[in-house]
Amino acid sequence: MEMFWFILFWGSAVALAYMLVGYSAVLLLVGRVTPGRVRGQCEPMVSLIIPAHNEESVLQEKLENSLAIDYPSEKLEILVASDGSIDRTAEIAASFADQGVQLLDMQPRRGKASVLNDAAAAAQGDLLFMCDANVMFAPKALKNLAGWFTDEQVGAATGVVELASEESNFGHGESFYYQLERAIQVAESRIGSMMGVDGGMYVMRKSLFRPIPADSLLDDFAISMQVLRQGRRIVFDPDAHANECGTPKAIQEFRRRVRMAAGVVQVLARGHFPSPRNPILFWQFLSHKLVRWLGPVWLPALLVANWMLWSQGWFYQFCLVAQLLTYAVAGIGALSVRLRDRRWIAIPFYFVLSQVAMAVGLVRGVFRLQKVTWAQAERAQAR
Repeated sequence: MEMFWFILFWGSAVALAYMLVGYSAVLLLVGRVTPGRVRGQCEPMVSLIIPAHNEESVLQEKLENSLAIDYPSEKLEILVASDGSIDRTAEIAASFADQGVQLLDMQPRRGKASVLNDAAAAAQGDLLFMCDANVMFAPKALKNLAGWFTDEQVGAATGVVELASEESNFGHGESFYYQLERAIQVAESRIGSMMGVDGGMYVMRKSLFRPIPADSLLDDFAISMQVLRQGRRIVFDPDAHANECGTPKAIQEFRRRVRMAAGVVQVLARGHFPSPRNPILFWQFLSHKLVRWLGPVWLPALLVANWMLWSQGWFYQFCLVAQLLTYAVAGIGALSVRLRDRRWIAIPFYFVLSQVAMAVGLVRGVFRLQKVTWAQAERAQAR
């Protein structure tokens, strides 16, 4: 039995080490010997699709921001796809009709996937510019993203969506996570392809879009997998910027991550991931996505195995104490919003919050308990 606990401990430890630092290290090493890719210049016809459900608080600013971006107005179509909104969303969108904004007022509410399908079918552009209603573009964001499509192998391009983390009560942990994530995205894009777009802002070829199932929980990931499975790449442009007002409260972030994890189960069940016949993309998917999604398995396995190996010497005792301290610090962050403002508390807190939410979401996904539609969370203000 003791051998079982050794195998469980070291297997979980290796998986976690690879999840946290190993994959990133391999990407950085490979990236150093891989030639960088160059963005071209082109300005094809683009359809900007803004899915919206009860977005009256941000839609006016969103449309003003969209009309002000640095892109030829005659080559930019703006579609507001209202998903059963019962506030002033449709009214605000209609007030911009004389500036070329088109309203698709869809009733009743069906969920974002259905809205994206209908909006993509109505779009006239060669490229689809997908975004969230609370994301505000930098002036040159679209021009930078569109430039990648001079390369026929590029199927989608995404950029830097900066969250207003300083407005949230878990900001330092979230900020640290996204710094690491962007470093991985840059390296992935350099050696092959990213494993998924940022749903807040991305551009894709309309010819690659296929209607996604109406009950899709992770629409951006499902669309990303469409691109990859059709043999095209997803690139990351660090010069394409946007700002997003995030969720200001940890409980809202918890619910968001639960939904994401439930969507993970859905993606895996449908087989919507790169084929093993493409070994590099499949390795990236396993490393960046699947190993990370299984974090709620590795962590408790490591803790239990470590507990059972306490008597095996100082190394195992040190590891167990380190784990317990990490969870204790995260617990302090859960109890105190004021102390959570300190990085040494915020980072463990955000990590543990994410893993617990992932565990809950995986269970909800397995038993199909996650709804396609959900209540919009309170948001921080965009910068």
